[in-house]
Amino acid sequence: MEGDRCQICDTALRRLNRPYSEAAHIRGLGRPHHGPDELQNLLCLCANCHVLFDGLEIYVDPDGLVRGTRGDREPRPLRRDPGHPMDEAHIGYHRDLCNLNARKPAIG
Repeated sequence: MEGDRCQICDTALRRLNRPYSEAAHIRGLGRPHHGPDELQNLLCLCANCHVLFDGLEIYVDPDGLVRGTRGDREPRPLRRDPGHPMDEAHIGYHRDLCNLNARKPAIG
């Protein structure tokens, strides 16, 4: 998927001399999100971006730019492959979760 390159930072990782990437669900599986386990609900990410995405620290805006929820990251375009369609409803769902998270004060 995506040539094993992170769709956010464009990093190509290797592990045990083989390409390594992680499939991140855009809309989480199970409760309370009930996202589907299908290609349209997946991003190909490096481990670092996967943690940030799942932790609601980054999101994809309506223009396809990846932004930080605290305004502390330089926006960058999400890499998209025409052979990997993504459901905009799932991206919007994740964005809505991040907007709720951004209203909370930082801990620490």
